[in-house]
This record gives sequence, C-alpha cells and structure tokens, in this order.
Amino acid sequence: MLRIFIAITDNEPGVLDRLASTFRRRGFNIHSLTVSPTLDPAVSRFTLVTDLDDKAARAAKNFLERLVNIHSVEDVTGATPLLRDTVLLRVASTGATQAGLFQIANLFQAEILDVGADSMVMASSGSPERIEAFMTSLRPYGLLEMGRTGAVAMQRCAVQAATSLETAVSF
Repeated sequence: MLRIFIAITDNEPGVLDRLASTFRRRGFNIHSLTVSPTLDPAVSRFTLVTDLDDKAARAAKNFLERLVNIHSVEDVTGATPLLRDTVLLRVASTGATQAGLFQIANLFQAEILDVGADSMVMASSGSPERIEAFMTSLRPYGLLEMGRTGAVAMQRCAVQAATSLETAVSF
C-alpha cells in the first residue's frame, strides 16, 4: 500500500542523506520524495511516498523519528491528505496531431510551454491520479521525455461546524 509520510526536519546538510539511508538500509523503496523549506527557513518539509504494509510503515515512522534533526514524522495516508504533483512532458507532435494535443491540454488544464517542429512541451499539476490520466491520454501521441516533481502532501483542514464553504468564509 502506498504510504505518505510528512517529516519536519532541520534545514541542514546531511538530513536528506540520513533519511534516504534509513530507507535504503531496510530495503524500503522510495516512490517519490520532495523536500522544501517551510515558512521558517531553518526548517524543511519532506513528503515521502513509499509502498509499505502496516507493520513496515510503523517501523519506518519509528526509525525516522529517531534520526537526529527530525522534529516530527506523520503517516498521513489514512487521513486522505491533499496531494499535488507536477509533470513536464515532451510529446511528439505534427501539424496533423496538434489539434488533438491542444484538446487534451485544455481538458486537463495543462499549460503548453513550448511548441517545436516535431514536439511540444506541456506542464500539468494535480493529484497523482490526474497526472497519470493525463500521461495515459498522451501516450498514443508518443511521450518523448518526462520530468515529475513527486507528490507534495498537506493534511486537510479541520472540519468546521459550517455546512458549506460559503458559510465558512462568508464576509
């Protein structure tokens, strides 16, 4: 089962190496790993996606929590976190296929970044499932190159007494 961990760490050299080495030593594969500074430049936020069963996920969380420079580790898998991923794709294109590619880009709210004589580059952001669907729809045209950021996760907001977004944020 894919597991999503969010780790808050010191923003220092070596933290990424220690975190990745912890997984490597135990034979856990990392599907995606994103790291960025937080609002506090001394602190980093890791979003780590891996395929682990429940027992291995608990062990991984415990191993990570014991590392130096780790402030907190959360397994947010069961909390249905908000996930976003970004992909850049170079797709084969000809004059005959451009209309279809523009249509797919529009459907997925993708941005066309560059158009050349025999290819175009598109960017799309969304849930990992949406990114996979976007890529699947473009495969028949010929995917030439791909770069993905990896998932970034954040827990959902606490449920409020308001029954709708309009009443929750009415001014």
